[in-house]
Amino acid sequence: MILAGIDEAGYGPILGPLVVGCCAFDVNHDAPDLPCLWSRLRRSVSKSRDKKGLRIHINDSKQVYCPSAGLKELERSVLALVAATGSCPATLDDLIARLADHARSDLATHPWYVATPHEKFPLEQDGTSIRLLAKGLRDEMERSATRCVHLAARILPERHLNDQFKKTRNKSSVLFSASAVHLDGLIRSFGQMGLTVFCDRQGGREHYGHLLRLMFDEWSLEVVQEVEGLSEYALVQGRHRVRLIFREKAESRCMSVAVASMIAKYLREALMHRFNAWWQGLVPNLAPTAGYYTDGLRFLRDIDGKRRELGLHDADLVRSR
Repeated sequence: MILAGIDEAGYGPILGPLVVGCCAFDVNHDAPDLPCLWSRLRRSVSKSRDKKGLRIHINDSKQVYCPSAGLKELERSVLALVAATGSCPATLDDLIARLADHARSDLATHPWYVATPHEKFPLEQDGTSIRLLAKGLRDEMERSATRCVHLAARILPERHLNDQFKKTRNKSSVLFSASAVHLDGLIRSFGQMGLTVFCDRQGGREHYGHLLRLMFDEWSLEVVQEVEGLSEYALVQGRHRVRLIFREKAESRCMSVAVASMIAKYLREALMHRFNAWWQGLVPNLAPTAGYYTDGLRFLRDIDGKRRELGLHDADLVRSR
């Protein structure tokens, strides 16, 4: 069976990109209940931080990443998992090309997301330790017949987001559209392999049946349940059945969602690292920002003079919603 997850990072801020991550594992599992990937990969993966550093920390990105402690823990886990499914990326642009190739042209039109010649990567970790952790995880996945078969992200920078907000006038619809690209790809690739997809709640949305019917008109849709905090559906085509589960705190219940959350958070934070470095190169003594509302407004005040000098419009830099 295929156990997949989708989650986002950056839905709330007024600055920086929105990123929606996706992850899928192929699991040798015949029982009717869903497998626990944390348990299957327990020799190499931990839901909490491993003090000895022998296992990678996979959980909701809010549990793995702490702004005061920096990116080290999150970066270690994400890059080890990416390297376990292939080669270790040499640069951030290599990582983006691998996980979100669609976004490279959009990012290139925002000068604050273009790499500098001397950009360090990994940003805070050591490449050798990442490769060692990746080897251990690869061996454990082979031992447990649990393979990571899909890692991807949708990156929506500011100008793209504002264009979408203008078309839909609905922030949650833009988020669902990005998630829907992942859903479509998962169903095309794995829809005949016993696919189950967990998604975190999409911008507070509770009902998804109408949207799913419009998206997947070649499949019959069954509404399994719609209760507070949980909406579950089944797409049926002949003998093939795809489970779609939208629930609160999905990242703490399904490791695939946790990985998706961490991928999204890492890519957003790495891009915000470029964002802040670019502006700090233009405005002396500028304090960095994570882009959330109050501090985002402070940052915009601090760069106001330079923005005017550069002729940058709000639509290029500031989210309209």
